[in-house]
Amino acid sequence: MCIRDREGGAITLRWQNTDAQGHATVAPGRVTAWQPKKLVEYTVDIHGRVRFELEPGPLGVGGTLLHFTNELSGPEDVRLDCLAGWHHHFEYLLQALGGRPADWSQWTMDRWRELRERYARGGGGER
Repeated sequence: MCIRDREGGAITLRWQNTDAQGHATVAPGRVTAWQPKKLVEYTVDIHGRVRFELEPGPLGVGGTLLHFTNELSGPEDVRLDCLAGWHHHFEYLLQALGGRPADWSQWTMDRWRELRERYARGGGGER
């Protein structure tokens, strides 16, 4: 990801995984909110408004809470694809934060398909 550190700056999201045809997502957009160490929000062509906001974890627990929002319009299929995709990517983030970074060369669409099916049934991505 490349961010120009100001509102209105250019951003390009580059996915490290690929779709079934071997294509990686590259999504250009603009920074729409920027508060270093707290908030980044941007609007990208294929994902609409994407917002990451950090706040200190609860007292006594510590850590940091991440609030994620993705607002996009489009058909139900696109919404389900994005739900499964973001969910799967956040699973990889949790692994990396736990000291086990993903080997993206081994990534397959199997987990994404499982998550998408669960979201389509209304069950979310719970295991």
